Amino acid sequence: MDIEEPLIALVYNQEEEIVRGESQDLIALQYTTKTAASVYQALCRLGYSTVMVPVTNDLELFARELSRYSPCNTFVFNICDGFAGDNFSASLIPQVIDRLGFKHTGSCAEAIRLCTDKARAKQRLLQLGVPTPAYQVFTRPCGEITVPFPAIVKPVHEDGSVGIEETSVVTSPNDLFRRVEYVLSEYCQPALVEEYIVGREFAVSMWGNGTMEVMPISEHDFSAVADPLRSFLTYESKWVEDSFTYTSFGVICPARLSLEEEQCIQHTAVRAFQAMGLRDLGRVDIRYRHGIPYVIDINEIPDLSPEAGFARSAEIAGYDYDHMVERILLLAMQREGWG
Repeated sequence: MDIEEPLIALVYNQEEEIVRGESQDLIALQYTTKTAASVYQALCRLGYSTVMVPVTNDLELFARELSRYSPCNTFVFNICDGFAGDNFSASLIPQVIDRLGFKHTGSCAEAIRLCTDKARAKQRLLQLGVPTPAYQVFTRPCGEITVPFPAIVKPVHEDGSVGIEETSVVTSPNDLFRRVEYVLSEYCQPALVEEYIVGREFAVSMWGNGTMEVMPISEHDFSAVADPLRSFLTYESKWVEDSFTYTSFGVICPARLSLEEEQCIQHTAVRAFQAMGLRDLGRVDIRYRHGIPYVIDINEIPDLSPEAGFARSAEIAGYDYDHMVERILLLAMQREGWG
């Protein structure tokens, strides 16, 4: 097979059990397998010869499986966001891919490692003047608190709102330290405590290298709850289908914004993307208060399932699901000089 018609190796994580946290966290961990099936089907429909290469809990087994193919005619489509229940391990996957000589979609190992360490990511944003809420990192459930209340407590290395519940937003030191202790004991990692921004929340999906294309912005609709301290995305609201917040929180896309607001949010999101050194695609989550867009999360491997926000924004931008997948692939191939 020549390089004009490459074989696509779709790399994804296949999770069988959780190693920490709550039992329901497995829902989010296993979702990548479902997403991988959707991406695989899209690539096949588009005429790409595609193989699926799962990552389980054995990195060397993954390396052996990928080594069955040749870097000369195989391009990796990487949607692996960790393995063995550990989101922070996601950066090890492009390291293996690079070591074996393959080119791949998405960001390099260092950029992924930066994004999966929320504290380091926020430090980078602040260094470069990108607005992000004030924060602290706690390794013990005690100490001086410098973050203003209300605050939100999160595991420092998780994504998909894992470890975030309604009680994660706190208004007193006692409540803060109770949540910190929960994160330390259940997730075996430091707790990130940041100022909780009362305001609108947006998801900004984009793709490109150099010149970025920002797709229509999504706004999370929390109007089903009256309390602004409950107006945020918990694990339940994203993954537990029979929960009130899952069924009641909606999404408005495109968000209702003035031209000035839209440009301000887009500009900040692109700056955040570039600050992390991302490639090809990403999603930046923002809380907007008093005209300031505060970056609260950066997703270097956003959810690419057909129901997710990235696909929704892409569709409104004029890309059906199959061509969204193909555009990600072609952006990476162009960056790597393929084709």
